[in-house]
This record gives sequence, structure tokens and C-alpha cells, in this order.
Amino acid sequence: RNEAHFATGRKTDLLSLELQPDLASNLGYQAKGGLLASEIFMRDYYRRASELHAVAARFLLRHLTVAPRRAPRRRSRATGPLAVHPPASGAAAPALLAAFIAAQAAGTSLSEEGKHDIAGRLELVSGELRASRDACRAFLRLFARRGRVAETVRAMHESGFLGRFLPEWARITFLVQHDHFHRYTVDEHTLKCIEALDDLAAGSSATPTRLGSVLDEVGDVTPLYLGVLLHDIGKGRGSGHVPRGVRIGGRILARLHAEASLREDVLFLIGAHPEMSQLAQHRDLSEPRLIEAFARRVGTVRRLDLLLLLTYADHSGVAPGIWNEWKASLLLDLYARTRERLLGRGGDVAGEASARSRALRTLLAELPAAEVEPHFGLLPERYLRSTDARHMVRHFHLVRRLGEQPLALEWRDPADGGCTELTLAAAVDRPGLFAAVAGTLTAHGINILSVDLCSRADGVAIEAFRFGEPGGHWPSRDERRRRVEASLREAVAGRLDVHAAVEAWRARRPQRARRH
Repeated sequence: RNEAHFATGRKTDLLSLELQPDLASNLGYQAKGGLLASEIFMRDYYRRASELHAVAARFLLRHLTVAPRRAPRRRSRATGPLAVHPPASGAAAPALLAAFIAAQAAGTSLSEEGKHDIAGRLELVSGELRASRDACRAFLRLFARRGRVAETVRAMHESGFLGRFLPEWARITFLVQHDHFHRYTVDEHTLKCIEALDDLAAGSSATPTRLGSVLDEVGDVTPLYLGVLLHDIGKGRGSGHVPRGVRIGGRILARLHAEASLREDVLFLIGAHPEMSQLAQHRDLSEPRLIEAFARRVGTVRRLDLLLLLTYADHSGVAPGIWNEWKASLLLDLYARTRERLLGRGGDVAGEASARSRALRTLLAELPAAEVEPHFGLLPERYLRSTDARHMVRHFHLVRRLGEQPLALEWRDPADGGCTELTLAAAVDRPGLFAAVAGTLTAHGINILSVDLCSRADGVAIEAFRFGEPGGHWPSRDERRRRVEASLREAVAGRLDVHAAVEAWRARRPQRARRH
């Protein structure tokens, strides 16, 4: 803290991300073993802070007793913390693991006294215990209890047992990821991911219903929980943590005497854990070859279910607010398309024809064919392949509204929330149209999440934007829409200097946001 004061020239009690590299350098830390100097410095910080916390907690437990104001009520075993005082003999090594098993079976937490007792006997967790088939089987069974894993794993971690039983876990303990996304150390991130799965199993009001249904369909959850526990085990050794994690995970699972099928599922999840998110957020999901390739990569519906759930947990454990409805919709779209392909129902040509025919039937019921059919004849193949019938109908009516005006717009707040959709049709798809529209939205502080673009053969453009307010992914406020529409009309007509508008918005942003 003194060094933070010296480095900034003022009172500074917040060890911010921007300040950490300077303090690490000033305190003599150097990059080593694939870690930045600031990451080594912060690992030391968290380790020392944890040790101080443990010393203070032990002191309070031993010396600070408060007499109850009234006679305590009898507490059931399922609600009270479980106290464990294992003997000090070497034969008691399995009793340390048995304590966690008993707490999980009772549906309760291990008491603080119990965790401190175990922390004082970690020398019992030797190579002999790690090699014991009985101990390994008992350890693996902890991950089969749907919805009861997180509290047990956290107690094992806080007592130091997990790092002794799995030495590879100790490598990622207190490991900082020096970026603007991960709020937690790698070990805490992993524990948060497991908690997200437990919440999903419990049907917490904050968890997505569709994902809860997928979890309900998974029979044995052991590979899922183990995959989450080990998905970042390769970090802290430089770049390429995924293939390294597969190698390390293979060694761990072999040492745990895991069955071949369990080992294969867990290693698949470790190796594939970033892929579903990357595909959903950065690739065109309407491309059949992409879905085919991903379906081959996954192989079975069961593994697709496991990977979807791991991806959700991984997002949820990064930081509050990282998981949102927009990401959920993208992931579930990729999931649904891949699942149909795996089940042999992913015929894109049939789907394209079906969506187009449904849209045509809807429109021909109210309008003459001479007005409807030319529109579909001008649309590109990609649009017909990737757009559902409902959106095709909406887009047709939007284009029909153009008339003599250069721009028609439609706002929509989806039923599932999460983002606002703005669809516009422009009479002429001139060069720079998309840049003008995107820049105008940015100048109003709108956070664009995704966009679908389509140009008819006659030059009519259809652009569908999804966006949220700055700093989140929530529906846009109604009162802003008139101002946004007015600016868009000016921009499309060429009367708005979009570059100047964006620069003015940058200048108005808070200094902290500009720096980020």
C-alpha cells in the first residue's frame, strides 16, 4: 500500500488493474514461467492475504466466544455446519476425505473448526492417499451429486485439501488473469463456475429455464462437474492453456483411476471449452458447413449438452453481468442447429424452402402475388437460408413501407428481453451505408451486440441491429428512439457528419470509460 501511495503521489488504497504492473516493477518482480510480473506479484498478494485471513480466523475461533442470549434451538444435521476433528495418526488420512463426503451427504457445510483442523493435518494427504483406488473413487463420487458439489469443493479448497490431493490445482490457486474481463483468480473463477451449475440444478430464479432443462436431461453429471473443475487447469504456464490443460487433465484422470468413458468426456470438455462461445459470437451460424463441422467435432447430443452447460458455467464465473440474454440466444441458436444436425434433421435446403413457403402463404393470404413474389425473387440465398418465416414477413412489410422515402424503421423488444432490435430498410444500399448507421447508433451511446445485413438485387438494403444501453445489455429506453430515428434519417440522407458525431460522443464519455 505504501508503494501504491509512492507510485501515484496520493493516497491510493485500491490495487487497480492499471496500477498492478507499475507496483510489480517497483517491487522488483519480473516475468517468469509464462507469467507476467504483475501476475506473480498479485499471486503473492492473494497468498499472503489468505494466510493472514486464516491466522485471524483461527484466533477468533479459539479465543472469541459469545454467550448466547437465549438457549439455542436444536438444529438438524442438514442445516448446521458439520464439525470434524480427525485424529492425528497417519491412519486418519482417509478420514480427512471422509469429512467432506459426510458434509456433502448431509447437505450441509463443513464447520470452520473442521476446516482448520484439516488444514493443520495436510501432511496426511500423501502420495499414498493420492494413489489409493478407494480414495480416488470416493473423490470422484463427490462430483456425481447434482446441485451439491460447489460447497464441498470450496471447503476442500479453503482447507488446502484440494491443492494437496490434486497438486496441479495448487498451480492455479491465486493465479491472476491480467485482463479486463476476468474479475477473479483462476481458482475462484472455477469455484464460481461450479456454483453456477449448482444454482442451475436448484432452479434458481436467476438461471435460464432452457439450460435447466438441458441439465435435467443429463444422466451422470460427473463428467460435467469434473470438466468444469479442470477446464482451466493448464493456465499459468504461458500461452496455449487448452492443449496443455488436456495433457495435465489426462494425467490427473489417470491418477484418479477414472474409467475410460469418463476420461474421454472430461478431456473432450477441457479441449473444446472455448469453442462453442467463439463460434456463437463470432461466426455466421447460418452457414451449413460450420454447423456440420461443429457437429462432427461434438459427435453426440450428450456431449453437446455437456459442452453447452460448461460454456454457460464458464461465462457465469468470469464476472457479474458477463452472462446475458444476448449470449444465451446465440449459444442456444448454435445448440439447436447442431442438435438438429446430430439427430439427422438438419436439412438446410428443406428448412429454407419451408421458411420461404410459410412466409409466402402468410403474405399471399392478404396481398396479390404480383406484389409479393418479386420481393422473394430479389433476395440472396443466404438470407433465405438463415431467416425464419416470421422475420421474412416483417421485413417484407418494412420494405413495403418505404414508398418514396429513403428509410423505414421498426423497433422491437423481444419477449425474452436482453436487447432491443432495430430493423431498417433503405431504398438504396450505397457504399458506407452500414458505417453511417452503425456510427450514428454509436454516437447515441448504443452498444451494438450483433447485426444481420442483406441487400436485394435491386439495391434495397435490410439491416437488423441488436443492441443495449452503455454498460449492459438491457432494452433501450423508449424516449431515446425518436432522437435516434431523426439522426439515422439525417445520416442516411448524407446530412449528418457521422465521424464528428462519434468523436463528440467520445469526448462526452467519462475519463474511466475512455481509458478502458
